Amino acid sequence: MNDFFRYIINRLSDAIPLAIIAVVLCAVGVGVAFVIFKAKYKDTKKFPFAKVILWLALAGYVAVVLAVTVMRAESYGQSNFHLFRAWREAWNNFSFKNWANVLLNVAMFIPLGILLPWINRVFRKWYVMLGSGFAFSLVIEIIQSITNRGLFDVDDLFANTLGAVFGYGLFMAIYSAIEKRKKKAIRISAYAAIPVAITLAISSIFIVYAAQDYGNLHDAAIYRVSTKGVEWETECELSDSKQTVSIYKAETFNTQTCDDFGKAFLDGRTTMELDICYYDQETYYLDHREHSLFVSHLDRSYEYEYHPNEGTRVPAELDREALEELLSDYDITIPESATFTYEGDGWHRFDVPMERDEEKTLGGTLRCRYSSEGFIYVIHNNLVSYEYCAEEQIISEAEAFEQMKKGNFYGEVFEMLEPKNVTVLSCELEYQVDTKGFYQPVYMLKVSYDGVEDEMKIMIPALD
Repeated sequence: MNDFFRYIINRLSDAIPLAIIAVVLCAVGVGVAFVIFKAKYKDTKKFPFAKVILWLALAGYVAVVLAVTVMRAESYGQSNFHLFRAWREAWNNFSFKNWANVLLNVAMFIPLGILLPWINRVFRKWYVMLGSGFAFSLVIEIIQSITNRGLFDVDDLFANTLGAVFGYGLFMAIYSAIEKRKKKAIRISAYAAIPVAITLAISSIFIVYAAQDYGNLHDAAIYRVSTKGVEWETECELSDSKQTVSIYKAETFNTQTCDDFGKAFLDGRTTMELDICYYDQETYYLDHREHSLFVSHLDRSYEYEYHPNEGTRVPAELDREALEELLSDYDITIPESATFTYEGDGWHRFDVPMERDEEKTLGGTLRCRYSSEGFIYVIHNNLVSYEYCAEEQIISEAEAFEQMKKGNFYGEVFEMLEPKNVTVLSCELEYQVDTKGFYQPVYMLKVSYDGVEDEMKIMIPALD
């Protein structure tokens, strides 16, 4: 919860001063209007203070929204015209940051749905409020696109409009409860059903996630990639038989145990005060000079980099025994069963296949980069401690190929390249950690395209 409030404060830190300025300017304008009003009508009319306060609130609100959405750094991404893309990304990653961005886009327009019908009766018609919420969001998206201060995103249009409708239903339910009209109960129920239905719909996402046996895969499909006009070929045999494979559960970190590990790992290697950054299910440790450490909470894997101030760090090859000796200084023990490979350019690799075992065991991959100056300066340690959980049936290789042909994969690179001919070179069964710390089976299809020498890997979830 602390992370939530910290995130909200960071998002609003630049917006609040602008809102204060907007309110102050409006208040000055109101003061001038009040003087003119009193001079013209003297005591014959009362100045509409309540209405003025509402307009001031609306001005401050609009200023905050514009500051959060438009008054920010330039954006270098691409516009999104895939509806629910942000929701699918949040589902796949199921992280605080992703869901916060989605839900804040909903919450940001709730005040609009309350203020507008409060200020003017015309906005108490549902279709007027719906159109107003959509129009305001559309203006913001257009401004973002034109000024390059954000991206045009149809998901923002949907979430913003949903928030405005939520606020409208909330206001009208309360207003119906205090007004003196016939069929009050029916009107209250009808309007209250709007925010209740939206709340239940969003809550159901989290209920479904909590109820499912396994987590979600980060690199799963977000939307169906267009594969129209693509010619598909295979240079390997793809089996059409299904099989049963094991599911494993990795040891995980919480924030405290991750900090204990990170500080112990860097203790004695740096004398600088560490800057610690928390990102959802990862923690980043940086001394702003030579060392950086990125740790995943999901499976205790990490990436470490050492950049000494002096030295050229010329990549070099080292034999297995000497390399294992250097890795032992980092409390890393390589199992004897590990396969050792030199990949070139200083990169060395250890592979330990994940196998069923009655007790916790070690499996995965470790890659490190060695310098001719006699030290390791990069470690990507994905050798994780895991335990066997269950047996599950998976789809066949041929079915995975069909899923790829249909565009059911994460395909940003594929869309950018726009290949006309794709050849499957190999199909390997691998494991990837999901958002609950389980290692799920996935098919990695290595493909070539349009006769280009570069190769590309496409991931297809294997669970049936």
